[in-house]
Parts: sequence; C-alpha cells; structure tokens
Amino acid sequence: MISFPLKSRQQIRQESRKEVKLSKQLEKAEARSAIKIKQLLREVLSDNVLNEIAVKNRFHLRARKLTAFSMIAVLLLGCYNGTEDVSSLETMCCYLSKWFNIHMRPQSLQEQLNSKECADFVKEVSIRVMMHEGNKVIAKLFRQKKKFKSNIFQRILLQDSSVISLPETLSRIFRGCGGAASKAAVKCDIIFDQTSHLILRCKCLSGRIPDVSLSEDILSFAEEGDLVIRDLGYFNLSHFTIMKMKKIKFISRLRSDVSIYLNENDEKGIDIIEHLEKLRVNAKKIDLDVYIGKKERIHVRLIGIKVPEEVIKTRIQQYKKARGISKNPSEDLLIWYGYTLMITNITQEQMSLDSILKMYRVRWQIELFFKNMKSQLKVDNFTGRNKNRILCLLYIKLALTWISTLLYVLGQMLAGKECIVSSFKFTKWLHNLGGWQNVITKGDLTELIKDFKRDQHLLRKQVKKKNKQENLNEKNGLEHVIDNFLTKINIQMYA
Repeated sequence: MISFPLKSRQQIRQESRKEVKLSKQLEKAEARSAIKIKQLLREVLSDNVLNEIAVKNRFHLRARKLTAFSMIAVLLLGCYNGTEDVSSLETMCCYLSKWFNIHMRPQSLQEQLNSKECADFVKEVSIRVMMHEGNKVIAKLFRQKKKFKSNIFQRILLQDSSVISLPETLSRIFRGCGGAASKAAVKCDIIFDQTSHLILRCKCLSGRIPDVSLSEDILSFAEEGDLVIRDLGYFNLSHFTIMKMKKIKFISRLRSDVSIYLNENDEKGIDIIEHLEKLRVNAKKIDLDVYIGKKERIHVRLIGIKVPEEVIKTRIQQYKKARGISKNPSEDLLIWYGYTLMITNITQEQMSLDSILKMYRVRWQIELFFKNMKSQLKVDNFTGRNKNRILCLLYIKLALTWISTLLYVLGQMLAGKECIVSSFKFTKWLHNLGGWQNVITKGDLTELIKDFKRDQHLLRKQVKKKNKQENLNEKNGLEHVIDNFLTKINIQMYA
C-alpha cells in the first residue's frame, strides 16, 4: 500500500515563508502601535497642549500648585477603580503628593471638580484623546485611496451606541426615557474604523434620541470601497440608496416591517417567512436577490439562517427586558425570531454567504468596547449631585476606556496570533500590576511591556475546544478566507 504525504515539500516551504513574513509584520505592528500610544501621551496629554486647552476653557489653576497635566493625570488614576465610581478625594490627593509633589487639601480639589470650567476642560481633552490623529488618517486615505492587499474593502466602519444612566441632576442636559428607566441618561454614539483602530467620531447626546436619527452621520465618513456594518437600530432605506450610489458596501439586519418584492415591478409584496417556508428552509441557508421598499425599490441580497431554539429564547428574554414586561411577543414576531435575516449589496462573486455572516460578527468589537467601559471602568456608576463633577468623571472615563483599549491592542500584538488575550483579565491586570501609573504620569511603556511579557500566560482567554469535525469544516470552508482577512486587519492597525 502506497501512502502519500498530505502536503508537498513546496507547500510546506511556502507556509513556513508565510509564517516568517507574518511574524515580521507583527513585530513591525507592535513597534508602530507602541509609537502611536507614546505620540498620544506626548502630543495630547502634554503640559503645553493641556495648558492651551485649560486657557481656552478658562480653567485657571493656582500657580505652583495644581497644573493642567496633574489634574488630568490624577483623574485618570482616580477613575481606574474596579470597585467604585472613583477613588476618594483623599486618595487622589495622595496621588498628587506621590507623583507630582503637589500637596493639596481634598476640599480644594473638590472645588476644582465642581466648576463648569473644569467640566469643559475635561470634555475637550477626552474628545482629543479619542480622535487623536483620526483626521490625519482620513485625509491620507482620501488622498491615496490606499487599499489592503486583499482588495476586499478599503475600511470597515462600525457604528453603535450605548446608553449610560446618570443621576437626576443632569436630566436637563441629558434627558432619559423616563418611566422605569432613568430620568437622566446620555447616549454615547461612536463611529469606529476597525482597520486603523480609530474612533472617527464620538457624540454624547440625550439618552432618548433614537439611533435611526443618527443613521445619516456615517455618510460624512464613508467613501467608495468601504464596508459599513451597523445594528438594526440604524436601519434607513434612503441611506442604503445613497450608499449604493457612492459604491459603499453595507451589511445590516433586516427589519420585520419592511416591504419585500421578488421583482422590481411587482405591485404586491411577499411575506418573506411564508416564502421561506415554501422553499423548505430548515438547515439550509438563505441567499436571495430581492427588492425592498414601497416607494424606492432597492435591489439587495437577502441572506440568513434559521436559528436554534436557544437563540429564540434569548431574543424573547431581550424583548421582555427592553419593554419591561412579562408578556410574550406576538406569534408573528415569534416566527420572525426563528430567523437571522440580513441585507447587503455585496455580490455572491465578491463574498459567500458564510463569509458575510462571519464578517457581521466584527460588530462585536465595538460592543466589547462598551462592555469594558461599563463593567470594568464603571462608567455608569456615579455618586454625588454636582452636575459638573459628574460630567468631569463621565468624559474622563470615556478617555480612560480608549487608552486602556489601545494598550489592550498592544498587548494582543505582543502575545502573537496564537494567544488570545482576555480584555476582562487585561483591564483588571492593568490596574493592579501593569505599571498603569508610569504610563500616565511619565508616558513610559517599558515597565508595562516587561510586566505583560512576564504575565501574558495568565491573561489568556479561555476558549471552548472544538471537536475534530468542527475544525475540519472551518478549515475547508470559505470562513478561512475571512479569518485571514481579519488577521491582516489586526496586523495593519496603526499603519
């Protein structure tokens, strides 16, 4: 019996060359990401820049005592607290004494935090931190029309929002939804570039503003060749039409009340669920060309899958929780919950159904950002009644979340592609053992990188093991193409 090797020597040599090339790219990416973080600390969180912002916002500080830099630094250190909304005033005064040799009474620091000028100062610093070099990157992309070697998309743009509950003293500035919800809430809406790992825009507005009213904002940032991935709340037919005209690709969940037609000139729409039942869609996946919209017919590709019972139960629980009721949804809605349906203008030649479904999961990157912001950094946990103090803490926590996210990206690059670092464990480690104080007060990443290389085996994410059949399906399927594409995106961060 003659046995043949699974791979030829030429294939093995090619794979080894690819591994060497990938490792070199990762080393360059590590160096670039570290440089970008240092530039952020030097160009935004520097004495000169912060003093200019303080003067602009009329935030006058006493000479030879509290400086603009020490004020921001002590807020960043004080808000990085895993158990409370912020460290006590006494602890923050100890930070000032230890790191800056500034001796100050807690009452004096409280007076600074309670002023409107301090709130305006911290707000502008927070916006500059999150949008650092964003305009430069956008201008560079528009000039050069630089694309990735994969030639799939120029950029992947994500848009999502999260509502943060606030004390009632801020109800005039940020109105909540009322009822069982908080009377004061702020909606943080973010447009995020996954390819360069930059926040292109962060808008804080009233918590009762619907997502669909913010749907048009992304048209100011998206360009030809970009891919826009958003949640169902941003669904708007007219904006999809504009994206198609500008040759912008999009992936969006389908809304249940949208009219669907099989042909452009059909007068009567179809019931998509009945149509799928006629096609006997069970384990089979859905991939159809349809037209949506009564007035303006948009030609899109309808894709989807039938979901298991566990997913249906989860959607029912989310429905009840969102409305604060115990009643089950209607029968039609229950049937709708049995499917995951999406629309896109990506053709079958450009990307398969499985690849699009996997690409949609990229949206969870921004969800993880919000989760880290709320669970680890307690951005929705505030005490006190002074509105200026609360605004100071809100904006500094947004900036803090972004800096910790950049450091997490650096840690993931240092760990390499074989190790997945847990964002939950990393954020906790960064506060307790990661040399966070040196990063903020001195702009020095040396100790942090050294400590991370020592402890990275303890920060790994626990991944559920797959059986042999699942691994075989994943390797043989087209999902492997998207895995390579997403790897390239992560490598080219901060390019």
